[in-house]
Amino acid sequence: MKTYLAAFVLSLAAVGLALPAAVRAEDEKIDPTTYICAEYVALASTQSAPPLFQSLQIDGFVSSNIGKTVADPRMVMSLMARTYAVCQRDPTAVAADVWQEMKLELSDPQDEHWKADATTCRQYNDNPDDGSGFVIWLDGYNRHYNVTEKSVLDDQKTLDAFLAACKKKPDARMIDVMQETLKNAK
Repeated sequence: MKTYLAAFVLSLAAVGLALPAAVRAEDEKIDPTTYICAEYVALASTQSAPPLFQSLQIDGFVSSNIGKTVADPRMVMSLMARTYAVCQRDPTAVAADVWQEMKLELSDPQDEHWKADATTCRQYNDNPDDGSGFVIWLDGYNRHYNVTEKSVLDDQKTLDAFLAACKKKPDARMIDVMQETLKNAK
């Protein structure tokens, strides 16, 4: 997860999806409050893989908004396809609003491996390839949860600081380390 975020997924690799190796976090970060369907559809139409990075951010943001703490890769996959279909019909809608409406219709996830309020840095450090998608999801979650535009995905320096802090505090919750990192970021 150094300069490029590659092979990320909460467990999406098991579903057979990964981001292209040349995706840079600071180039892909979105503002879920203003990211409209036309942007989501355009992105999905111009790349060979679905917009997982943006979808994880949206799902994290929406999850915080509706009080859900679990990042579920299967739910993200389902919501990506459904959001794309709705967004094609309503390009001016905010993608997170569309996502939220559909997420509220789904049952809670069964797998609770990655949770905003419980996942520790040790869990990430033990399997960073599996956890890199959770970092993206958690960043979206944190931006809504703390009503902030600050993001560990703003630049590589901030992302590296967060990951280094997580290595130093393996028993700390990732959300706490993220908030501390953002508080100290310039």
